[in-house]
Amino acid sequence: MLAVSPHPVGIDTEPVREVPVAEVAGVALTPRERRAVLAEPAGAARSLAFLRCWTRKEAVLKATGVGITDELTRLETHAGTPGPVEVTTLALGAPSTWWVADIEAPAGWTAAVALPAGVGRTVVVRPA
Repeated sequence: MLAVSPHPVGIDTEPVREVPVAEVAGVALTPRERRAVLAEPAGAARSLAFLRCWTRKEAVLKATGVGITDELTRLETHAGTPGPVEVTTLALGAPSTWWVADIEAPAGWTAAVALPAGVGRTVVVRPA
């Protein structure tokens, strides 16, 4: 996926697949996210819930320009909320708040986009 905006923007997409959530939850999710994700039935639903958190985190960290250099367990993506959500990060040393939305992706994929909070929120998805 490609995101174009006059503002800082981050986008991430992941193939929907089986994820060993119990193994990676401790290093990738906040306590609140772990509770929401682990409340999903084991298997496909739990993996999808994890991947939605993951794409939201990556979209924000790409928007800040730092990528996965921040501690992921400090970046709360509001797993139990369908979105859009506001996510605050300290990735650049000072708090910044981002508007994060799950976006339409081809079958078998999940995706999220992040824009600075307070800017336009119109997202248009166009197939290539």
